[in-house]
Amino acid sequence: MIPRILCLLLFTNTIAFGQKSNIDSIISNSIRASHTVGLAAGLIDSGKLKWEGYFGYQNLDKNEQVNSQSIFMLASVSKTITAAALMQLYAKGKFKLDDDINKYLPFKVRNPGFPNIPITFRQLLRHRSSIEDNYDYLNQFWKVNNGDPKLPLNEFLRNYLAKIGTHYNEEHNFSKQKPGSNFSYSNIGYALIGLLVEKISGSTFDKYCIDNIFKPLEMEHTSWYLKGLDTNKIAIPYSYSDSLKKNIAYRFGGYPDYPAGQLRTTLSDLSHFLIAWSQKGKWMNKQVFNSDAIQTLTPDDFSLGWHNWFIYALDTEHLMYSHSGGDNGLSNYLLFDTRKGIIILTNGENYDYFEWRKLIENIYHQTK
Repeated sequence: MIPRILCLLLFTNTIAFGQKSNIDSIISNSIRASHTVGLAAGLIDSGKLKWEGYFGYQNLDKNEQVNSQSIFMLASVSKTITAAALMQLYAKGKFKLDDDINKYLPFKVRNPGFPNIPITFRQLLRHRSSIEDNYDYLNQFWKVNNGDPKLPLNEFLRNYLAKIGTHYNEEHNFSKQKPGSNFSYSNIGYALIGLLVEKISGSTFDKYCIDNIFKPLEMEHTSWYLKGLDTNKIAIPYSYSDSLKKNIAYRFGGYPDYPAGQLRTTLSDLSHFLIAWSQKGKWMNKQVFNSDAIQTLTPDDFSLGWHNWFIYALDTEHLMYSHSGGDNGLSNYLLFDTRKGIIILTNGENYDYFEWRKLIENIYHQTK
C-alpha cells in the first residue's frame, strides 16, 4: 500500500526543562516544508539531555507517531561510532595513527598507482586514504533496501580492495591522487576501519561495539543489524514524490559496508554516546572513552584540525563538530561543542541546506 500524504497537522510531543520556547512550531513548519514524515530531536547541555521533541510519524500506514521509543537508521552519522570504536583500541596502544594498515589486515591494501606509499589509520579517519567508492559496483547494495547484508565484511572488502579480489578495479576503486594528499569521502574507507577493529580486537565489529560501547553507555535499543531490534519500533524510511505528491515508503535497508552507515538507534541512546564523547569520555561516572583519544580525534582547539567529524560554523564566531547522514528515505545531523550537543533524526529526505540551518540554530539558541 502506498502511504498517504503527510497530513498538515503534525503531531508534536515534547519534553522541556525550563521555559518552553517556540521550537515546536519551528520544527513542525520545517518538516512540513521539506515533506519530512517524522523527526526526533534533542538538545544536550552541560552533559544532560535538556530537551527532546518528537514530531510526525514513524509509520504512516499504521498512523504511528514518532515517540521516545522510535528507532532511526543513522546513515553516515554511524561513522562517529565506528571511529570511536577504533579510538578505544588506539587508546590501549594497539596501533599508532600513522601505522601502515597492512600490518593488521589479512590481505594487502595499496593504491595501485602508488604501491610504495602506505595507507594509514589517520588517512582512513580523515577520508584521505585514496580509497574510492565505486558507485557502479556499490549501487547494487546502496540503491535497494533488502535488509541486513548477506555478504560478510571481510569477504566484501577483500574482493573490493585486494588485487586477487573478484571486484577489484584499479581505475574505480582507488583515486589517482596519492594517499594522504587529497580529501575524498569514502564509505569503503570506513568499512575498512570496521574490519581493522575486528582484526585488532579479535571480535566481530558489531559484537565489539555491543561489548565496549553500547552496553557501557546503556544503549539498549541500538544495533548494527535488524536482527538485534524490534522492527515494529523502527521508523520507516520515506521519500517524497513530487509527481505523485505523496511520501513513498522504502523497505528497511542494509549493505555489506555496514560500519559506514547501518547503525540504528533511538534519540535517547544516541544522546548517551554524545554526552560521553563531549564530557571527556564519561557516562554515569564510567570512563567509556579515553579523554586523550577524544582530544586526538576532536580537539577543543579547532585549529588543530579534525579527523572524522566535520567543522560546522553555527555563526561567524562559533564552531561545532558535526556529522550528517543521508540514505534512502532518511536524513540526520549530529553536532557538539564544549557545552552543547544537538541530535536530529528523521525518516525523510531533507536536502535543503537552509532548512537544516534553521533547525540547528533554533534548537541551539532558542530551546531553554
